[in-house]
Amino acid sequence: MLRMKLFAGLILVTLAIADAEWTQAQTGLPPGAQARLGTSNFRAGERVASLAFSPDCKTILWQGVDYTVRHWDLSTAKELNRFRADDDWGADRPEPFSIFHVIDNSSLLHTTATGLALLDLKTGKERLVTELARGKPSWITPDGKRVVTCSKRGSWSKRTAAATFTLWEMKRAEKIREFTHQFKDAPAKADAGAQLAAVAFTPDGKTMATSWIYLAHGPMLTYRVGQVVSLWDVASGKERSLDAEAAYHLHFLGEKTLACADGRGAGGARSPNDRNHGTMETWDVAAGKKLHKFESSVDWSGPLAFSPDGKLFASGGGNEDKAVYIWRTGTGEQVKKFAGHREEVRRLAFSPDGRMLASGSEDTIPGPQMIAESILVWDVLGLR
Repeated sequence: MLRMKLFAGLILVTLAIADAEWTQAQTGLPPGAQARLGTSNFRAGERVASLAFSPDCKTILWQGVDYTVRHWDLSTAKELNRFRADDDWGADRPEPFSIFHVIDNSSLLHTTATGLALLDLKTGKERLVTELARGKPSWITPDGKRVVTCSKRGSWSKRTAAATFTLWEMKRAEKIREFTHQFKDAPAKADAGAQLAAVAFTPDGKTMATSWIYLAHGPMLTYRVGQVVSLWDVASGKERSLDAEAAYHLHFLGEKTLACADGRGAGGARSPNDRNHGTMETWDVAAGKKLHKFESSVDWSGPLAFSPDGKLFASGGGNEDKAVYIWRTGTGEQVKKFAGHREEVRRLAFSPDGRMLASGSEDTIPGPQMIAESILVWDVLGLR
């Protein structure tokens, strides 16, 4: 009987502490923030690998590098569910390009140890959809029915290197088409190879854009010596190249315009004098013509996210300022700066209705605490 009373008392104390931590997390929010996700010293968990809103904008889904998925209610800023990976991941970490797609408020399509899986957010049950995405960079097409994977082959030193993007029908795992980029036109001094930077699709899925950063070996580290941006016709596989200076981030503004953004530290610094600098270009997709270009003193080599209507984009600050910036896509004008994270911003996501922006940061806590993630949700409704 005494043991049962002690156990019940321990549960009550634990619940009281959790409630106090949640209250602490929601008080003293920085200006512009609606909520902070996480309790225990504002921690949401392990470092964030993926971040997304549900289609109804009522919840946020978050996946850490330990592959634990957490589901948060925005109206209460409390955790609804937590789903831990059953697979033995060992030392593995998510691919830089992994699928994390919220389907219908109750289902999540995401990359797991065995491939692409569908997670029921209510029951926690998960079923494997396809093994295509296992261990490879992968993307899902806008219609949610096809998957693109990437692989490289050939010798860089012998100038025979190539990268192939393969389009698959997801359910039947049938290959539809391959898109192969030959690196024969890479700069001669790019002796350290090429780094995949971005992949994007037009909303109708008819055009795909890809970008690579060319690297060279320096005395102590690699540095950037060029870039290439390609436009692919998905139906025919035909490739066209853009003479873009910015290549680290790609985003289609509808079917007709491609935005290319970059930071001077993206993929390797171009020179010690221009690391903290951003460039944005917009291109006419059909004509392959540059429409606009603007620059910023803020480094855009960190995470970027575009609003659903494409009129705004957000950038995450690095180790120096740790801020979240909001910009007008058409002019490059800075319209807002949000401050509140303790460390650099690692992930950004706009809500589907464009009213909110979520930012994830590795917020180091003073004292004997583990480094963990903090997620802030910002009100951006009045900025458009």
